[in-house]
Amino acid sequence: MGKVLGRLSLVSSLTLFSRFLGLARDVLFFGCFGASLVGEAFILAFTFPNLFRRMLGEGTLSSAFIPVFTETLRESKAKALDLLNQVTSRLFIFLGVITLIVSLFSYYASGLVWVGETKWANGLFLNSISFGYVVLICSSAIMVGALNSTGRFFEGAFSPILLNLCMISSMLLGKYFLRMEISDVAILLCFSVLIAGVLQLFLPWLKLKSEMGWRWQISMSDTKEMSQIKALFWVGALGAAVGQVNILISRFLAYSLEESGGLSYLFLSSRLVELPLGVFAIAISTVLFPEMAKTAGGVNRAKFWESVCTGLRLTAGITIPAAMGLAFLSAPILTALFQWGEFGTEEVGQAKGILIISSMGLPFYAISTFLVKVYHSKKNMKLPLQAAVVSMLTNLLLSLLLISDYQVHGLAWANVLAAALQSVYLAIRLEELRLKEILSNRPFFTYSIILSTSLMALFLWVADYLYLGPVTKIECIIFLLVMIPLSVMVYGRSLFFFGFPEASSLMNRFRKK
Repeated sequence: MGKVLGRLSLVSSLTLFSRFLGLARDVLFFGCFGASLVGEAFILAFTFPNLFRRMLGEGTLSSAFIPVFTETLRESKAKALDLLNQVTSRLFIFLGVITLIVSLFSYYASGLVWVGETKWANGLFLNSISFGYVVLICSSAIMVGALNSTGRFFEGAFSPILLNLCMISSMLLGKYFLRMEISDVAILLCFSVLIAGVLQLFLPWLKLKSEMGWRWQISMSDTKEMSQIKALFWVGALGAAVGQVNILISRFLAYSLEESGGLSYLFLSSRLVELPLGVFAIAISTVLFPEMAKTAGGVNRAKFWESVCTGLRLTAGITIPAAMGLAFLSAPILTALFQWGEFGTEEVGQAKGILIISSMGLPFYAISTFLVKVYHSKKNMKLPLQAAVVSMLTNLLLSLLLISDYQVHGLAWANVLAAALQSVYLAIRLEELRLKEILSNRPFFTYSIILSTSLMALFLWVADYLYLGPVTKIECIIFLLVMIPLSVMVYGRSLFFFGFPEASSLMNRFRKK
């Protein structure tokens, strides 16, 4: 447990720093672009390389690669490094060709007569620049996966920091030093993404070279291990592709709305939801996945199930109160962080409702993310595929039903309900998981989490009622600086009182120090 908590602390700390930088990036982005068509065009363009990153780099390919690489590494270091060459060689070639085709198509399509000067032309042109990020970040993610298999997590957790720093620097340079038009700032922002991709690629590359003696060379050989990865990957890739299509559905529908701003508010809400999701939930999956992959197919099934229970317990214990806090504090958070520049009071009011809805989906996004990793550790790619299809169809149907009457609010509800159904499906189909274990207080301590979250919510409600709600930006900042630590303290104390194991472990460590 101590080693897991130590690694989790490292990944969470770096991810927390990265997410705060990402938050600063988003604050700066909406200050530069507001809810404008140019800003939404960049959001849509940047969606595509991000989808490939999640699908190929940090998603399915990484999940297929790590278990096989871990087994091969135990057998032979040289064989494992050769396997890494086989995977990265295929990635460079395949994604290089895809990038060239997509970038050229987007560039020439942006100038077609039927596209004209519409927002679609802007999105296509920006995509022709930013799509080159795909080959860089996906290759980097596989190298990070190799490092994770050996217990090294720094490079993977530090990588997003480079992206945020490059994007922040480009916006400060373009908007506030060079005084560019926002369309030119968007172009500069796309080029900064490419620069970040180069840095993100070389960080794990150099670490693998120095620590493991890896030397990259083109290798297209078909070994038994490579065949294993292919077999796992193609089924999983289809599931990941379905999941990413799910995101595209919402963003395309939001982008198609007549009034601008829908996509911006949906994107902004997802970014705020991703803060606790990335800092804690994905960090938990990242740290526990190699351990689950080692024990899933072995004789030590108890160790595997212990890791699963720890991951689910921590994921629920962190994201459920985080969702409640986001919902209760949505107005002061949006005012304190985003109300400046091109993002005014009206935009804050419109974004608030979307954020409240989106926050309800946070625990479902987190739990489904972890459960997918559980299935991947067992080399079971079919169940996540089925769950992704169920989620996509649900999201598509609900989006089409709700968009006409509820606009972007309907899209937000469709996302949440689809995520909830996906989580339930994955949980029901996990053979080791029993309903009585979820309903009982052990091993997941469900009642402890629910009761502690309820006490925290009551505290926030009373505080907001007595304070009558902050209004100005300064009031909101002060309110958040006071309320967030106090609500965390209330929740943490409640967890300790109700016997949550990790809370008790942390408290004992503090007492010893």
